[in-house]
Amino acid sequence: MARERGRFGLFAGIVLLAASALAAQAQGRGGRGAEPDPQTPAPGRTGTAAGIGAGPMDYPAVDAAAADRGRSVWAAECITCHGTQARGTDNGPNLIRSLVVLHDRTGSELGPFLKKGHPLQSGQASARLTDAQITDLSHFLRQRVNDTLRGSPIFVVQNVLTGDPNAGQAFFNGDGKCTQCHSATGDLAGIGGRLTPVDLQQRFLFPGGARGRGAGPNRSAVTVTVTPASGTPVSGVLVQMDDFDVSLRDETGALRVFHRTPALKVVKTDPLETHHAMLRTLTDKQIHDVVAYLEKQK
Repeated sequence: MARERGRFGLFAGIVLLAASALAAQAQGRGGRGAEPDPQTPAPGRTGTAAGIGAGPMDYPAVDAAAADRGRSVWAAECITCHGTQARGTDNGPNLIRSLVVLHDRTGSELGPFLKKGHPLQSGQASARLTDAQITDLSHFLRQRVNDTLRGSPIFVVQNVLTGDPNAGQAFFNGDGKCTQCHSATGDLAGIGGRLTPVDLQQRFLFPGGARGRGAGPNRSAVTVTVTPASGTPVSGVLVQMDDFDVSLRDETGALRVFHRTPALKVVKTDPLETHHAMLRTLTDKQIHDVVAYLEKQK
């Protein structure tokens, strides 16, 4: 299939992990892991573990039997447009990168979408699909997303150098607005000789990766300033934030946890917000074009 050629399966898996992590950290998309301990000290308490794991990362489990049933529905209704592995064809988009699929939890997003009406290859109305069929489809699609992760037995890194470096340069200097923060002759000079194409794509899409010991201050760390209704503002590196609590590590290394109330003012600063926002709009072509351009910077 034309759209599958040169696909980088790792991307969708990274998107899933990043979306889940950002959601749990910044928006509280995951559910609350446990109710607050009534013995917990007042807001602003200090500790070594309080607040860690306040909510699950919300990675949905796949029911293999349901996924197998969903495969039958997929083959009957969806495969012509979206392909065997849901990565798209010339007739339909890649669903591995679909926000409906990535946000779906056993039909929570997929169900309402299909109930509104969507063309099926059999010609019947998608609204006629039963809740059970939609749930099975959701497990099938989640299984396809998981198969893009490195832990999957069928995962294979594809060739990512399929883009046009000239188009990548034009995007880098133009619509991508990359030059507002970066320069091919400055901070990115020689980057194509230091990183593999796979790592270039990873850095481009998710520049705030793991750092080794002794790497110094993390300039890409998300920080937060919390101001209680009556008290001094407290700033530090964000550890976790959801609808119930916000936790940060202050300059001394101490963990501070605050219960969220209407009176608690929270200001979050994310140096990589531009990169995160780009994920919602970047096309596969733009991704591969930019990687091809950066690979030439040696």
